[in-house]
Amino acid sequence: MVKNMQRLRRRMALSLSMIAFLVSPICFAKEQTATGHSAPLKIGYLMDSLKIERWQTDLDTFQKRAKELGAEVLVETAEGDDDLQLQQSQKLMDSGAKVLVLVPHDTDKAARIVNAAKARQIPVICYERLVRNSDVDLFVGSNVEVIGELQASTLARLAPKGNYVLIGGSPADANAKILRDGQIRVLKDFVDRGDLKIVSDGWAKDWDPAEAYAIMSKVIDSTKGDITAVVASNDGTAGGAIQALEEHKLAGKVLVSGQDADLAAIIRILDGTQTMTVYRPLGLQAKLAAEAAVNLAAGTPVKNAVSISNGTKTVQAILLSPVVVTRDNVKQTVIKDGFQKLETIQKSLPKEKWPN
Repeated sequence: MVKNMQRLRRRMALSLSMIAFLVSPICFAKEQTATGHSAPLKIGYLMDSLKIERWQTDLDTFQKRAKELGAEVLVETAEGDDDLQLQQSQKLMDSGAKVLVLVPHDTDKAARIVNAAKARQIPVICYERLVRNSDVDLFVGSNVEVIGELQASTLARLAPKGNYVLIGGSPADANAKILRDGQIRVLKDFVDRGDLKIVSDGWAKDWDPAEAYAIMSKVIDSTKGDITAVVASNDGTAGGAIQALEEHKLAGKVLVSGQDADLAAIIRILDGTQTMTVYRPLGLQAKLAAEAAVNLAAGTPVKNAVSISNGTKTVQAILLSPVVVTRDNVKQTVIKDGFQKLETIQKSLPKEKWPN
């Protein structure tokens, strides 16, 4: 456990204070039209889906910062359709996008989008999900394996013995598999010692809470409710699992992890049915992505970025440090950053459960 935590601290060494120096100075993004007038630089933003709360937050912040820089953001949302997302990328490039910011649905199939963009000499930024084995120009996100380690280590510290359930995200999302790698890295020693038993390790297609609910319901039946903790990979899957736990009067008795710091998750944490979530400073992340998009479109490289591998290429990356959020630090993290509003949380909970 000590070795795991030491490794975790080393991987989180890139602090937010360094992030400010990763993107070079930016001029207002304008292009010269055929008539001699300046026009906003066009950025193509390809979303997988907007069903999860945090993606709308990312998009809103990105658009706001791009507008401040004089750029126009053209947005398309594929809702999990890989072929549609490819068509949308072509549409954005035909519409004059000088750079693509891509949140892929399938991180392998999306290589087609990267290839199409590179054929037209249009740079591609992968946002949050890194497209595998492709000529990506930049990745903006977090170290996903560290997030998985934080989820598992938080629960294992609170409950080092018992039956554990793993609920992963979409099998089509490489991030879901990397999260699982991080979770297993922490839990392996406990399992090898016989302290923990993994009684289920399912995957929720498209990160669907309904899939997590179905997985959890089956596990409750098969174990007769003998469950200690649920390592849920995001807040949506956590919510689905907790719904099943509530129906069997187990909510609050079983530890549950999450990720994204969604409003519903923060309320569940304060209410006692979810143990923790992992928060990334998404506002800063989206702003940095917008600044990097303007720079790359202008042919200005991102300076002082770190390097990561996407399988066949070493990719420049801006990585932000994730933070564990529990009942004890809601006010000092997501509320302090303005990611969630205290007033909204207070309306949803009795006074005795308000954050301190």
